[in-house]
Amino acid sequence: MKYITYHDYLRYRDEIGLKEESEEYKIQIKTTCELEKKEIKEINNKHDKVFRKILSRSDEMAKFLNQFLDVKENIRQEELIACSTDFITGQYQDKHSDILYRLRNKAVYFLVEHQSSVDFKMIERIGIYVEEIMKRERKNYKYPIVVPIVIYTGSRKWNAKMTLAEKLYHYKDYKEYEINLKYNLITIHNYSFEELIKKQTLFSYVMLIEKCETEKELISYTNKMIEKIENIEEKEQMIEIIINIIASKIGKEHIIKMMKKLEKKGDKSMSPLTKLLFELEEKWKREGKREGALQEILKVAKNMLDRNMKIEEIQEITGLSKEEIKSLAQNKT
Repeated sequence: MKYITYHDYLRYRDEIGLKEESEEYKIQIKTTCELEKKEIKEINNKHDKVFRKILSRSDEMAKFLNQFLDVKENIRQEELIACSTDFITGQYQDKHSDILYRLRNKAVYFLVEHQSSVDFKMIERIGIYVEEIMKRERKNYKYPIVVPIVIYTGSRKWNAKMTLAEKLYHYKDYKEYEINLKYNLITIHNYSFEELIKKQTLFSYVMLIEKCETEKELISYTNKMIEKIENIEEKEQMIEIIINIIASKIGKEHIIKMMKKLEKKGDKSMSPLTKLLFELEEKWKREGKREGALQEILKVAKNMLDRNMKIEEIQEITGLSKEEIKSLAQNKT
């Protein structure tokens, strides 16, 4: 992902002589921030979709609960029933739980939320979700048990309160009246690379990928995961993980190698994967051509500036924006 650091900004400001109070500066910074936020949001949405797709498989959900949650009974795939999560109203109408399952023969629900950033209002959100589930599933004047789980894959440590009790005022004389609510936190910070790779589930593989901090780590562990792929369904999920998560973090030549390695795994009739490979390669070629064309246009614009042509004329001929032409003029001086 491309991003701008404060040092980049200082170097940029010094090179083109942009003053902090100028309109040009404000436009540049606003545009940069908006693009960065949009890019981060798009990446987070892709990650959310991958987590949801993996845990929407009841076999993967059963493995997840047995491996990552301290449940005393062993939960089998056939015991889990996937439930709709479209039940949140009011101030949370634009949000909904990522995953919701219930046990077939018990009034027990597993509510799963994925977070890539720390949410200090998570306990309030969980409270809303739990309340809605209980209201909807109340039978014979009894309420179901809800097990809230938050999966966190962000880089910083999770420091939001995990229980309602931690956010309440405490008075000695009223302690017996305190109510509580809590959620289970599953975070990449609590597991080593070795622990995650040994679990051999798609969920643990995504957690492992999120834990990698360098390109070298990411390439090494992704290749180890590919070696452990056993069936076509896992292969398709791995393709999605590579495209939606890994592709934004490492060079395209490594992605092509991984995809070709996946193509040889298991089922040999992988025409959709072959097609996807060609599409990726073509996409990157087109992007390279566009970049080359842009550089040529910029050269033409520079020549026009050297001949003291008006910005409006240059804009009309090249199709560049006024800001791009002004930036060229400033870099030239």
